[in-house]
Amino acid sequence: MELSEKIKKHILSKSVLQSQRRIGIEVECFVYKKNFSRIAVNKSDEYSATDLLNELNKINNDVNGTYSLEPGGQIEWSSPPCYNMFELDDALSSHKRLLDSILIKRNLLSLHIGVEPFTGPDSIELIDQKKYQLMNINMEKRGTLGKWMMRNTSSIQVNYDIIDQSDLEEVMFIADCIHPISAYLFAHSPFQLGRPVRSKNLRNYIWENTDNARCRSLLDHGIYNTENLLDLYISRMMKAPGIFRLDDNLDIKESRLTLWEELKKKWSNKTLTKYDIQAALHQIFTNVRLKTLIEIRDIDCLPFKNIIAPVAFLTGLIENRFIRGKLISELSSWSKQERKIWNNLALQLDIDKGTLKNKKYIDWVKWVADLAVGGLEQRKLGEEKYFIHYYKNIIDNGPLSIQINNNYSSSNKSLENFLFD
Repeated sequence: MELSEKIKKHILSKSVLQSQRRIGIEVECFVYKKNFSRIAVNKSDEYSATDLLNELNKINNDVNGTYSLEPGGQIEWSSPPCYNMFELDDALSSHKRLLDSILIKRNLLSLHIGVEPFTGPDSIELIDQKKYQLMNINMEKRGTLGKWMMRNTSSIQVNYDIIDQSDLEEVMFIADCIHPISAYLFAHSPFQLGRPVRSKNLRNYIWENTDNARCRSLLDHGIYNTENLLDLYISRMMKAPGIFRLDDNLDIKESRLTLWEELKKKWSNKTLTKYDIQAALHQIFTNVRLKTLIEIRDIDCLPFKNIIAPVAFLTGLIENRFIRGKLISELSSWSKQERKIWNNLALQLDIDKGTLKNKKYIDWVKWVADLAVGGLEQRKLGEEKYFIHYYKNIIDNGPLSIQINNNYSSSNKSLENFLFD
């Protein structure tokens, strides 16, 4: 067996039947003290994000998903795998009850938003974990906004079980192609350094300028159709410079090789384990990426009441084979240059930014979103309620970032009071 086949086998190792596919989400948020400064990340004389994480995990005890910390102290909740939106909604509500109960007791505040609105990354402590320390060094070398990404962004990630290689390739292709639509519909990063960002799609812009070797769309790495997508993903993405590697005791060490070279070295020595492959896959940050599941990563953290909306949207598109086929047929006809133009449009939230294939940008948003609603209706579970009202609001009033900027401008409030009142 070749190394590439070993990696492929690992990615497909938890494949399930269509009827057994489950969905999961990862939701991040910022936590603040009453003076609107972020809480300390590492253990100190005051209550920290590390203390909050320990308290959450002690009470939750892995009953309702798991909790972890992002590098700037953002709290991340990973849901249990669920079969539908209603199960996810119940799990999400349980998570919020637990989080809120601790925050109230500790006199703290949470904010579900895509980008830290008040301060820059240099004033935010970095988590005391070697993996993230090495990532921080990497980001300083390879991109202009890596520190912003690590310390000052929060997202919603949507995870799907893999059915088989064909399913994987189709879902990855669709998710990558519709990135500009997801980035528009779920834009919720209205402020930076205490000021409105207006039409800039801020969190998307930050990720586009983080690390070109491991971020952005699959298209940017020469992966632009469903044919051999998995093989191309492995061959192209494993060329990225390694951030860290695992030694024989599974301890994290600095890497000075590419991801492929690190794995190849262990493969040649017959010491390669699934943990090495897993560690390599976790160092890829494309908008949609692979582990032993499909992870869609290009969604801003939304107000709590809207968190299920992007999950419903994506599920409506990929679970119905007819709708999936319609999407693939249309998107496969686009040239690479058209796709690049399409992706660049997503860096701004101006709906009057031109046309593509003789159709306005907003009309493409409506076309795809209407397909999603149809797919949800075909599931006959009533899940469309989680997306359709949110979608109507965006079409009528613009993305949340624009709406919030406008509301703030007319509020006569400080930004702190506006966000937390």
